[in-house]
Amino acid sequence: MKEIAIICNLTAGSGQAEKRWEKFQMELGSASIDYTVHFTEAPNHATELTKNVINNGAKRIVSFGGDGTLNEVIQGIISTSPGFRGDLELVVLGAGSSNDFDKTFEKIPWIEKIQGDKIIPIDLVRLDYINFNGESATRFFVNNSSIGVISQAGDRFNKVKGLTKIIKKISVDTAAVLAGVQTIATWNPMKVILIVDGDTETDVTLSNLTVYKNPFIAGDMYYNRCVDRGDGKLSVALVELESKLKLMAVIPSLFTGTALDKDGTRYIECEWLELQTDHNVVIETDGEIVGHPPVRYTILKHAIHTVIG
Repeated sequence: MKEIAIICNLTAGSGQAEKRWEKFQMELGSASIDYTVHFTEAPNHATELTKNVINNGAKRIVSFGGDGTLNEVIQGIISTSPGFRGDLELVVLGAGSSNDFDKTFEKIPWIEKIQGDKIIPIDLVRLDYINFNGESATRFFVNNSSIGVISQAGDRFNKVKGLTKIIKKISVDTAAVLAGVQTIATWNPMKVILIVDGDTETDVTLSNLTVYKNPFIAGDMYYNRCVDRGDGKLSVALVELESKLKLMAVIPSLFTGTALDKDGTRYIECEWLELQTDHNVVIETDGEIVGHPPVRYTILKHAIHTVIG
């Protein structure tokens, strides 16, 4: 068994991860598994911890937290080498509020997964964008990234306070719907230029664009069309609706997986995509708000080895 290093975010899931860690730690002790654990203390700390454990020889990296924690761990893995790291293995233990990554794989007990020998290569997506300091930046993700209503709602969702924060602890779906409704109420569609695999579309009106390798986008919301984890392609969902009422009507269809069947939506598959816009809009990536357009998405085939069982 390769050395196991656990990157643990106890604040994930609005603190739910701490209780889950206490239970899992007892299971680890009973199973006599040799591991080290490294607790995050601030945003982006998981990235630095991941770099450190890899530089110290760890080969099996465990992300214990939510999709945001996983995203930070991914940055740490990729930053240790400019190319594919076939000697590293990623284990994802979803202890956050949504845990979208886990939903596309068979659910097995964590204690079995952390010791598992069923390993598959999956794709990463490279995201080139402008960060909040106005500088060119690059990130990588394994789930999805949105620009538009979903990213603005995601920003609102991450910042909830008071009663809405309590609701979020009880039901991620309810809190996500509230954030979506509140965002749509003040939303104005954006004019964009899209370049898809070299083909350019100008003067496109969008309310949302989602680039994804995972059909689950938040809680129980999902798209009914999606590429495979390791096929070297991107799924792209475009929402071209402008009416606030019609946008509101799309929300229920996200819970039934039928949003892409609605008039005013489009689905495409590609290897890379660029979006340019003057609209003041943020980019959401695996649950984190990272910056602004212009943006380019590029597929990196089989860039990560992940343990699934």
